[in-house]
Amino acid sequence: MRLSRRGPLAVLALLVAGCAQLPGFEPAPPAPLVLSSAPGAFRLEGRVSVKAGEESFSGGLAWRRGGGTEELLLNTPLGQGVAELRGDSEGVTLTDAKGQTYRAPDADALVRQALGLELPLRGLASWVVGHPRPGAAFRAEPDEVGRLGVLEQDEWRIEFSRYSLQGKTMLPGKLIARRGEALEVRVVVDYWELPGVGP
Repeated sequence: MRLSRRGPLAVLALLVAGCAQLPGFEPAPPAPLVLSSAPGAFRLEGRVSVKAGEESFSGGLAWRRGGGTEELLLNTPLGQGVAELRGDSEGVTLTDAKGQTYRAPDADALVRQALGLELPLRGLASWVVGHPRPGAAFRAEPDEVGRLGVLEQDEWRIEFSRYSLQGKTMLPGKLIARRGEALEVRVVVDYWELPGVGP
């Protein structure tokens, strides 16, 4: 009499399934969401790509935030500057590759007007450090160890991954933000720097 090779595996699967129903053998619940304090200042270098329908952009990203000011530089893959964005309490200024300067109180609208890119900078400043944007409603899902895994906010759905420890703060190394089916923003961080903490 020949036994199927799958026989023992099938029996084992049934035993495991049966044990899972017994008291004291219940699967562990998912880890609760635990957010550390968001850093008020940071510097990062990485890459960004934007897809809006048939239009797309990809290039380098350098972002410095702190002391009430913000500086963001977008480069082409060859290192040529596309735009330099500076913000302070008086508003936001964008200088494009031709040297033309734009100024507005809203960074999102300014980037859209000057570059034709849909970059949700208002939210990204918080999302890039693995936090929801303060003062706005959101829905969050933890990953397997309680870090922010998925966030829905401002009509965007953001997925976080590649966390690393910077000092005592866990920061994501990659996020993918989508709004609807046609708009997607990806940010990959190659280098983090927090005040008083090395890379």
